Amino acid sequence: MEALNRRKFDRVPMDCEILYPTIFLNDDKKTFLDEDHKLNVCDVSEAGICVRSNFFIPVGSFLSFYFRVESNIPFKALVKIIWNKAEYGEYFAGGEFIALKSEEMKILVDYVEMHKKD
Repeated sequence: MEALNRRKFDRVPMDCEILYPTIFLNDDKKTFLDEDHKLNVCDVSEAGICVRSNFFIPVGSFLSFYFRVESNIPFKALVKIIWNKAEYGEYFAGGEFIALKSEEMKILVDYVEMHKKD
């Protein structure tokens, strides 16, 4: 029997660096302004994102950053972190976008449609 996909939306690979992310957890806020802290997108859907970093991102935290999808104008994204794991000296985290505007969601839908494999 085929394994069921838990996700409602198609995800596609994306290789994109995120600069100056901010993590919010409870009353704490941390913005990473130096180049020693790396954050890269692994994959994306219209509803969520998976990122790889060299720093820990706690489950339940919120990740805020400006997200540029190809040649589109960057938009401010807010992601609620749902899961994380450490693997091979790197951290991975996945979450869902919070309160995207319709035009921002359309950018993501168009990107996924253009890059998904049938």
